Amino acid sequence: MPRTTIAIRGLNEELYWKAFSIAKKQRRRVADIMNEALKSYLQNTDDASKEKANPKIENSGSITLNKNVILNLHRELGKFTLENSGKIFLERDVDKEALECIKQIINTSSGMVKAPRSIYHMVILKSKNNGTLEMY
Repeated sequence: MPRTTIAIRGLNEELYWKAFSIAKKQRRRVADIMNEALKSYLQNTDDASKEKANPKIENSGSITLNKNVILNLHRELGKFTLENSGKIFLERDVDKEALECIKQIINTSSGMVKAPRSIYHMVILKSKNNGTLEMY
């Protein structure tokens, strides 16, 4: 890659000289240290963006969800995934509107989800199920 001089306005001089010192001790160029730092920063930013884009609530205990709780979670997180290895009880007021806020329900082999008869078919469609889905 051809050498290009890039001026970075506002670069903290103390940080630059620390990077310079590290580079010299490791017999490397400052550019190499800066490139690694930028790659690391961008990787962490991408990972954080992916996490925010696919929010997940993990349950290994017991949780009861009603329509209001699901709608409030959706307001905070956007569409979210429920990953369950415990017990999830969906109350009778959970309806199609509430289920549309849930992207997916991942139910592990030790998980149990109890859903009311009126939405049971929609829960099946949202689920990746390896555990128990019960209708009541």
